[in-house]
Amino acid sequence: MHCLVLSHAEKYAWRAHRMTKIVELNELMKKYTQELSDALQRKDLDSAISREIALLEALIAVAKNEIISVINDPTVKNIAESYVLSHEKTLSYARGVLEGLRYVSPIYALGEKEQIVHLLASSVSELFSFIMGALLIVASLSPPQQEPFGVV
Repeated sequence: MHCLVLSHAEKYAWRAHRMTKIVELNELMKKYTQELSDALQRKDLDSAISREIALLEALIAVAKNEIISVINDPTVKNIAESYVLSHEKTLSYARGVLEGLRYVSPIYALGEKEQIVHLLASSVSELFSFIMGALLIVASLSPPQQEPFGVV
């Protein structure tokens, strides 16, 4: 196992970057929740689905680039990759169903779209929780550095 050696300044900057990501993700999730709620109140399932797909794509990218990419243990990395892969499969399934719904009567499509909204919302929520938990743990691994005259 290789260890990455960082200076005090690099550790602090790395931790600050992770904390910024946490704040950004939290704000993104608040915005998503509001937009999804608005779309569902308008009964605009297409808008709700497109927002969910966009957010799920973004969360998958964050999981791969910010979480999985920094895991050194092969077993843990494999578990995390499998977990994210399940959300990628959910995304692919939803896209496939939406493609198929282009050839179905709108009467039948409505029920399927409602199911897709619920499926994607569940996937977004689960992946967001996974990412937030992982980022909080990663950020906490490097505590603020104390210098003789205060915090750096």
